[in-house]
Amino acid sequence: MKNISFITYLLTFLLLSNISHGQATSTDYMRAAIKATNKKQYTTAIQLCNAAIVLNSTSSVAYFHRGYNKMLLKDYEAAIVDLTVCLDLSPDNLSAFLYRGFSNQKAGNTMAASMDYNSARKIDVIETLAFLAGHLL
Repeated sequence: MKNISFITYLLTFLLLSNISHGQATSTDYMRAAIKATNKKQYTTAIQLCNAAIVLNSTSSVAYFHRGYNKMLLKDYEAAIVDLTVCLDLSPDNLSAFLYRGFSNQKAGNTMAASMDYNSARKIDVIETLAFLAGHLL
């Protein structure tokens, strides 16, 4: 665990030092966040999304990805908040509806989950059914 913490600190430090020189962008942080998620370093990914949001507070991608990582850490209430911001910025984001629905369901918000899945169904019924089959059955 100490090794992961050190790696997180080092990665954050390196990226922040690039910002002070005007080199790192919100997109750079998001690329690093996606790599961290792929390596199952969810806390690191959240920190990188935080940095991306500081640089671009209207990035629906950053809010989505931060919410997704919070969901993977089973912090469903925090995931719902980020996914809601994502949907405020990008109201047709199918994945945000699906993962917010999943997070709502896990948090015990059955009615909100149903509403999210219904909104997702209106965007793409086949993808919604595939998601539900893979995550809920």
